[in-house]
Amino acid sequence: MSETATKYFKRQPRTDTGVPRVIEAHNIHKAFDGNKILKGLSFNLHKSENLVVLGRSGMGKSVLIKCLVGLIPPDKGELCVLGQNIMALDREEDWMAIRRKVGFLFQGGALYDSMSVRENLEFPLRRQPDPMSKGEMKDAIAEVLEHVGLLEAIHKMPAELSGGMKKRIALARTLVLKPEIVLYDEPTTGLDAITSREISELILHMRETFGVSSVIITHDMPCARITANRIAILNEGRFGAEGTYDELEASGEEWVRSYFE
Repeated sequence: MSETATKYFKRQPRTDTGVPRVIEAHNIHKAFDGNKILKGLSFNLHKSENLVVLGRSGMGKSVLIKCLVGLIPPDKGELCVLGQNIMALDREEDWMAIRRKVGFLFQGGALYDSMSVRENLEFPLRRQPDPMSKGEMKDAIAEVLEHVGLLEAIHKMPAELSGGMKKRIALARTLVLKPEIVLYDEPTTGLDAITSREISELILHMRETFGVSSVIITHDMPCARITANRIAILNEGRFGAEGTYDELEASGEEWVRSYFE
């Protein structure tokens, strides 16, 4: 871990098997205007694990991942990210230290339309406390674009990209800061079946290549099958079932199996 990260992050807690937990959530509650969304949700995310979160619309999937980066504060509970109790953070620099280590891939990609691909990837690098040199930025951008298979698109504008290409560039922009955790909000929404599979395989490649841990919110069951080490299903504000794809598909509970039909 870098010197900067060590300054802000405590030693990562370990499971009984010695695998670090990069997220620990216990009894998380969140309500909006009296409407309870998360009702005592608890889970752990392990290092280099892909956790897929399933749930019907309105169950709180997007609320959950926004809580993980402080975009929405939980009402109560315990939430540790990379060993840091984020519910106790009050300094902006502490939040920035966390967010540098947690990448967020928005559902629509959220590329800046007025910037080229290169400029989109430069943007987060220029906002760091210790900005890279021009040469370092050039190398970092080329590396991640090669990993997503779009180095040749470096000078293109977002309007010149297909939906799948935009997703790949957005993922490259997320990875250029070398996060330890990536949060994916519906990464295959709006894509055709072939492109969705390509994005799913790319997510798997990111874990295998960079060792990142991921929470993947999706309705796309082929994406879940390809990417998940473990699946958790949100039901009435909590995770009502957890397991591998095959375990949950063979569940004795009809409501769980309904996701796989």
